[in-house]
Amino acid sequence: MAKSVCGEHEVSTFRLELDVGNSSLKWRLMSGAQRLGGGRLADSPAALVELLGAGPTVVHIASVRSEERNQELIDTFVLAGVPFSFARSQRECAGVTNSYADIEKMGVDRWLVMVAAFADCGGPCVVVDAGTALTIDVVSGTGAHLGGYIIAGAGLSAKALADHTGRVRFAGEDRVSLVPGVDTEGCVHHGKWLAQLGAVMAALQQAEVAIGSTAEVYITGGDAPALISLAGAQGAGWQYREELVLDGLAVVMTAS
Repeated sequence: MAKSVCGEHEVSTFRLELDVGNSSLKWRLMSGAQRLGGGRLADSPAALVELLGAGPTVVHIASVRSEERNQELIDTFVLAGVPFSFARSQRECAGVTNSYADIEKMGVDRWLVMVAAFADCGGPCVVVDAGTALTIDVVSGTGAHLGGYIIAGAGLSAKALADHTGRVRFAGEDRVSLVPGVDTEGCVHHGKWLAQLGAVMAALQQAEVAIGSTAEVYITGGDAPALISLAGAQGAGWQYREELVLDGLAVVMTAS
């Protein structure tokens, strides 16, 4: 499998960037620094083939899939005859230094959002990715990764209650609120958001202690808008970047 090294790749004139998650695929088509299009697709080979039909000259990929599932992507790229490269977590890139002793154990999505955030602000930052998992990472003013947190996301939290309790049963649409629930559905849905926001707020307090000052907060992921809304005035100051993983992918593939 192709691997990336910071600064190894030059900017392609027509490239497809992919953020391959556990259940969906985010994409954008770039011509140099110009974004030509993008969006989210269901996880299917047919959808990927359709994207390749746009004629990119290279594909850059950030994937949290297993190696076996990544092989499905590789087979598609090879069949289409399109050059490709997978990003990997690194020891250092674009001023950010990885804290993990074994850098291969850090999810590439976490690495890329840290690189993107630090490249954008050039100073201390806390990076929140609110998706299937809620990840929170702290970066110092010098680009040192000071550590982070991995927590079950809102959906997983509710699913755990449904799967592993005998009497906690709930249905209906999600309820994004922090007020105490007055039925099981409300208690579960409001409780999961209370836990998510509480984790973020507690992490921000810990980050301020670790950094020694306040930090810019970047947030991405499918649940990011809900968390920003629930955070009120404090959330209004957070930097919401829907394509933060792809932003980091671009930096990693082009940084010198």
